[in-house]
Amino acid sequence: MAPVRKILIADPDLDAVRMLSRALRQKGYQVHYAPDGARALEICVLRHPDLALFDEGCKLLEARTFIQILRTNPRTEDIPVVLTTTNLDVDRLRGLRLAAHLKKPFNLDEVLSRIEHIFRRTEAAKDLKSDNQEIEGSLSQLGIPDLMQILGMNKRSGKLNLERGNERGEITVADGRPANARLGRVEGEKALFRLLAWSEGTFTFAPGSSTARARITRGMDDALLEGMRQADEVNRLMPALPARTTRLMIAPDADLPQDQHPVTAQVVDLLRQPRAMGEVLDLAPATDLEVLGVLTTLMQKGVARVAEEEGGEGSGPLLGPAEMHSLRSRVLRGKSPLKVVTAKVFVCGNGPAVARRLFARLPGLSAVSAEPSAVKSGFGTLGHLELSEVLHLDFCVLPPAEAARPLWRPFSAGAVGALLMDASEAAVRLASYLAWEIRVPVVVVGETVPEKLQGAPAGVLAQGDDLTEALRSLLIQALSPTPVLPGTEPEPRVSASFA
Repeated sequence: MAPVRKILIADPDLDAVRMLSRALRQKGYQVHYAPDGARALEICVLRHPDLALFDEGCKLLEARTFIQILRTNPRTEDIPVVLTTTNLDVDRLRGLRLAAHLKKPFNLDEVLSRIEHIFRRTEAAKDLKSDNQEIEGSLSQLGIPDLMQILGMNKRSGKLNLERGNERGEITVADGRPANARLGRVEGEKALFRLLAWSEGTFTFAPGSSTARARITRGMDDALLEGMRQADEVNRLMPALPARTTRLMIAPDADLPQDQHPVTAQVVDLLRQPRAMGEVLDLAPATDLEVLGVLTTLMQKGVARVAEEEGGEGSGPLLGPAEMHSLRSRVLRGKSPLKVVTAKVFVCGNGPAVARRLFARLPGLSAVSAEPSAVKSGFGTLGHLELSEVLHLDFCVLPPAEAARPLWRPFSAGAVGALLMDASEAAVRLASYLAWEIRVPVVVVGETVPEKLQGAPAGVLAQGDDLTEALRSLLIQALSPTPVLPGTEPEPRVSASFA
């Protein structure tokens, strides 16, 4: 049976004391009372309560002195103190190492909820004092700022792994200081500030040292305060801006000054081709607050605007729910079930212009970085497209040179199709390999079907320049490839070209 928790109420206001005492006893807490600060200090030393509610109206010993004495006594240094007051002045409370503060008149539900939260945090702090113990829990019960504060106070080192739906994040702590954070493709202080805003999900703390280079230089308290300040400012700016999925661009007639602030230059450079606002936030090195501030200014001045989508009819979902399920099942065939399945679409074309065309004309496609290395090298992943929470597409390129042929098969695993973006010899050669050897469907964008691709086993289609329609056709084709029997010639499946 768990021990009964003891709570001290130090408050000269007897009406408030009676109301709180009644509510706390009904919850099973043992209540002690002190009319002034001196008596409260005596009870803390003799009875060691699990929590002290100390009112600023207490005589003989003011709140700041009371807390300082508690923290210098080994017997009382770990007692959480909640300051109660009728005049809440947050700046005046800085540096007091308070567990919380409550404003009068009390909302009993809020008081009881806050007390339960403090006790959960206290239990977590006890667990974290063990150097080798791994702990896990729910962020709805113990938030990331509280966890980080506990890790800082105990000078812990290790990795805090976080999960919210399909999102995964991590924060590395070294000797009680935040060293690095990751969330998707975002890293460092920017990722930390995003993670601090999570209020739902689960956490696991794994103790241990890290040799990785620290990317965050702030101390724990400074990082938490700045993160919460930026979160408040971001929430203030967001309602006046478009949704994260809205594509933005630099207005063609925009008059851009030569001498730009570094963050402004980052954002302007990214928006030279239309991008979703969320993609700009991910790719710009600056913090979300800095980027949103720049976007707000650029849009107010007419320098940036919402990009006009091409092909109105093609702006709907690429696949319906049943087709999403079928494609996911096809990619998973013979594999263990995964929460998120990623399929590959190979882009066959000549040079960096193909990648720029892809990003400019395919809404929702997010680049892996501001300047994907695959654009120059011709090998790797250009970007990602989220079809649903459980099904993603990677757009990949392979070096089309004949000397690179040994790389084609191992790196084409997981392919569901290919987009042929031009009729260059090298691009057609790679598309032919994917069509005949890997047996995936091919869609030819803006060109007629080359002779080498006619009669390909999984089908080949000629489409106009609308990349959304081309991709939709490719994915539909991938769901029902034409079977080819050994020893037989496949029937041609060439559709007439349509715009």
